[in-house]
Amino acid sequence: MQKLNSKNSKARCVTLLGAGRMGADMAIAFARAGWRCDVVETSAAVRKRAAAYWAREGKRLRAVSVLKRIRLHADLDAVPWKEMDLVIEAVFEDLALKHELLRDIEPRVRADTLICTNTSGLRVRDVVKPLKKQARSAGLHFSVPAHVMMVVEVTRGPKTADATMKKLLGWMEAMGKVPVVLNRDVPGMLINRIQHAMYREIYHLIDSGITTAVDVDRAVRFGFGFRFNILGPVVSRDIHGLPVHLATSKNLYPTLHNGRQPSKTLQKLVADGHHGVTTGRGFYQWDPKTVEKRLTTFTRMLEAGFARVKRRGEPTEF
Repeated sequence: MQKLNSKNSKARCVTLLGAGRMGADMAIAFARAGWRCDVVETSAAVRKRAAAYWAREGKRLRAVSVLKRIRLHADLDAVPWKEMDLVIEAVFEDLALKHELLRDIEPRVRADTLICTNTSGLRVRDVVKPLKKQARSAGLHFSVPAHVMMVVEVTRGPKTADATMKKLLGWMEAMGKVPVVLNRDVPGMLINRIQHAMYREIYHLIDSGITTAVDVDRAVRFGFGFRFNILGPVVSRDIHGLPVHLATSKNLYPTLHNGRQPSKTLQKLVADGHHGVTTGRGFYQWDPKTVEKRLTTFTRMLEAGFARVKRRGEPTEF
């Protein structure tokens, strides 16, 4: 993880609203990049969980002293708002709650403080609507785990200023992240739109009994997914050959699922209380005794994979 570059040598200050999984990981990412990070979380249980998580990750990453840059608060009044360069709301996807927070925060910060949303599913324009100065707002969406994953989606809202985009892109690059830009605000932004288009077809294949969750995971993990940390899907089509890709598209597209409702299998799992690792069952069975260790192993594997990524420029750099 890179530290702030020489042009941005002054220690920046960020406040994160929410210490859930995303907020907790974002705090680590900012702290490791040299930012001072204030985190506001009203739930005592979530604060306790976040503090324990930072202690564990600090030891694992050998960054205990670095994570001392994180300060955890129970309410907004404890934050030195005039020192903040950036505020990111990372609460759950409740539009009314986000609006309440942004209305409360805007009068507290400096005129040049950027106010961003980490929303993954809501429209940025809808989230930042209560702000009087929307030119300084944008979407800034990290991927889980935020302190490991490189990509950050930077979404321009309808009134986002060019200077705001430039500043955010510079900060993310200085943190060692790979920012991707959305020039127009669309539901789900870039990553979720791509993922959910894939998931719609995956769940259709499972619902229809054509294949199983296990074989879907095998097909992606040991098939096309295996090469995606080296090259992206568009580059791969150049390599594969566009005439072949076009011919296949003409034959395949009319048969792809285009339903507007979520998968029946997915809906039933959620209705039955099977939410994944948090409940011990989703599409797979999970042993609560080993989940945390396995997720840590997953994080280590991600870190090892990203450590081999030396080039972050043009998509054809391989």
